[in-house]
Amino acid sequence: FWLKHGPRRRSPHQRPLPDLPPPAMFCCCQQSTASNVDAGCSESATDGSLQPASVVLVTVNVKPERVDDFLEAARLDSSTARDSAIEPGCLRFDCLRSREDANRFVLYEAYLDDAAVDHHRTTDGFKAWRAFKESDGLVDQTVLRLETTSIPGGWAFQGGGAGDGAASSSVGCAVIVSVEVNAGRVEDFLQAMEQDARGSRDASIDPGCVRFDLLRRQDDPQKFIFFECFLDDDAMTKHKETAHYKAWAAFKASGGIKSQDVVRLETASIPGGWAFQG
Repeated sequence: FWLKHGPRRRSPHQRPLPDLPPPAMFCCCQQSTASNVDAGCSESATDGSLQPASVVLVTVNVKPERVDDFLEAARLDSSTARDSAIEPGCLRFDCLRSREDANRFVLYEAYLDDAAVDHHRTTDGFKAWRAFKESDGLVDQTVLRLETTSIPGGWAFQGGGAGDGAASSSVGCAVIVSVEVNAGRVEDFLQAMEQDARGSRDASIDPGCVRFDLLRRQDDPQKFIFFECFLDDDAMTKHKETAHYKAWAAFKASGGIKSQDVVRLETASIPGGWAFQG
């Protein structure tokens, strides 16, 4: 497990997680019954969408001569992660490339719980990744652990998708925005972000936005990540003209943010059309 995700910490906001259930229980979990929610599968009472208790952002710098090998390992890892017959506890797996450094990549992986992460590392897809890493293909790696289960309302992680193994059209513009919210302002922040997230997912309002998630750091409840994906730069520009984006901008202008950092990514340069999950 540590080969990709590093030592695992549990968020202080998370419920204790169950032992790894058999695949049949995972499938029931995806059907979102009330009993499964109580058992640790976090379903929104508002939206009916599953919320991941374990999300990892794995940032890697790949040796230039090994990029093709890395992409093949990541493709194999994604193919099993997105197959619900193999990994019913994996909600999402994306591979994105830095727009500033062609050898830097981010893997965005969302799981129902820690048991689903443990199951992921038993799969052939993960073993392909592990073999690549053990072949000395990386310069370095960092891992950030996140969750959405402590965010009220069940809206933070976008539901839906194109189904098992599917990938959408390439993403020309994606951002990972890291923020630290000032003490006493988290409730206001979440209200603004709920408006931004819901508006961004409405194709009639923001048609170029294909993904918008809000995630919370497991090690610091004041720190959050936005994961936003757009078809292209023009779509992101139009997003910033919307009323829902202005709710976030107004919160920021009010002095609610202590710090902010933005990482710019894309999938358009990754061949094969598999990198972004639908």
